[in-house]
Amino acid sequence: MNDRFIYCDHNATTPVHPAISEHYSEILARFGNASSVYQLGRQAKESIELARQTVAEFIGALPDQLIFTSSGSESNNHVLMQALYMLQDTKEPVHILISAIEHSSVKQVAKYVHSLGVDYDEIPVTPTGEIDITAYESLFKPHTKLVSVVLANNEIGTIQDINCLAGIAREKGALFHSDAVQALGKLDINVQELDVDFMSFSAHKINAPKGVGALFMKDELMVKPLLHGGFHERGLRASTENVPGIMAFAQAVKLFNIQHYQAHTEHLISTLKASFLNLNNVIINSHQASKALTNTLNVSFRGCSGYALVMNCDLEGIAVSTGSACSVGSIEPSHVLEAMGVSLEDNKSSVRFSVGMSNTKEEMDVVVNRISAMVDRLRAC
Repeated sequence: MNDRFIYCDHNATTPVHPAISEHYSEILARFGNASSVYQLGRQAKESIELARQTVAEFIGALPDQLIFTSSGSESNNHVLMQALYMLQDTKEPVHILISAIEHSSVKQVAKYVHSLGVDYDEIPVTPTGEIDITAYESLFKPHTKLVSVVLANNEIGTIQDINCLAGIAREKGALFHSDAVQALGKLDINVQELDVDFMSFSAHKINAPKGVGALFMKDELMVKPLLHGGFHERGLRASTENVPGIMAFAQAVKLFNIQHYQAHTEHLISTLKASFLNLNNVIINSHQASKALTNTLNVSFRGCSGYALVMNCDLEGIAVSTGSACSVGSIEPSHVLEAMGVSLEDNKSSVRFSVGMSNTKEEMDVVVNRISAMVDRLRAC
């Protein structure tokens, strides 16, 4: 591997911010159990509540509308499982809607609760990855209780009009959830203005350590716990809190400058996009929507396997990803690109670039030069 590794997979995870790394040993010293009544426990509890206030303010919520979880995936699971609890409580039909481009932590839970009796449908998207509004409205049923639509997609960066979608759901009598894991820190988020009932977040997407997420609940009385066994997080999430991780989450929120982030990453992605378009047989799958994340670019290099490109990039010291999954010796296409109508050939030749504050224009030039050479080499094989 090259001495300098160029990391262009920030949508997968982000490097921990230097300021957090520098002080993390001090954060770790706050090791008390927040449920304990003695001094160390009270200090831990105070740290959690201060962090809760910080993160809540960042998303326009009240502190008591936020609980901390272990991840965005757990937060998504917590919300989607409510559909099953509704079915068990009422013994009446329950129907949920999810978009066709949701993260697996939404898609797989929808399939799971469906296996236990919950009815569900997937909302189709347009070729730009935006929700098809006409189809969306037509899918509601009298027993539709919950809708889940991702705010910003991790593969293509498309940003949905959540306020509009949530408004439609409310008119139909359904609760609305949005997975905002990829949007936190990249967009100005105000849960009150978006008018959502639930929203999921994750710390490791904004340069904090892994192992901490958050879930916004407009009204916690509508929610049953996912984890049982204790009265942590107001009885909504049993498990001893990750105090250092929660503190780091709040510290990362304080360090984030969304406007600076957007300007910096937009410049880097524009460089990549313009350069790749100069190559032959290149298709840009992202940035076609009316709104998209500034840090994400999805490209199909026709005549090349996206998986092979990712492996070759790794050998050249570049970290990128593909929406395709390697399973049992075969490459499965990205469900996101498939839902957009991207051909199977272009789907399997796609690569995602997602940049962050640690990237530079000089790195993007290196990425373009090395990938151009790889594409030529792979096409010649």
